[in-house]
Amino acid sequence: MKDSRGRGIHWGAVALGWIVASAAGVLLSPAFRFLYGTVAGPPPERGEFTATIVAISLLSGFVAYLLGGYVAGRVAGVSGGFNGAMTAVIGLAVGLVLASILALFGLLFSEGATIPPAGFGFASVALMAGLLLFGMNLLGGYIGGKLGEPPDA
Repeated sequence: MKDSRGRGIHWGAVALGWIVASAAGVLLSPAFRFLYGTVAGPPPERGEFTATIVAISLLSGFVAYLLGGYVAGRVAGVSGGFNGAMTAVIGLAVGLVLASILALFGLLFSEGATIPPAGFGFASVALMAGLLLFGMNLLGGYIGGKLGEPPDA
């Protein structure tokens, strides 16, 4: 997808940005959860789906993809915002593939018992939260990529 000026997707830069974003997310999510617990009381229990979890995920995802997008934009040298945003798209694709593989293994090795079906109310809330989270990741990657783009690009 590169044209004669070198613009377009630089897959190596996007992959490196995604690795940085993933590592940053692994480090930032527990840190933000701990900070929330020290300021506002005990952190939410594991497995609970609350507004607090969504807010922590929004913040940690945005900052993680901001860092990953910055790296992708810096390494690509051109089209920093586009390459930064692609880190979030790659993250979504990897997440969907891993979820599919895990669901398949659960089906094969759990004798047909996999993820229980969600109620319609919870499914719509989870879908909206997931779309919001992906949008924030995409925005973080784009802004990070623009910040990482060299000034002469």
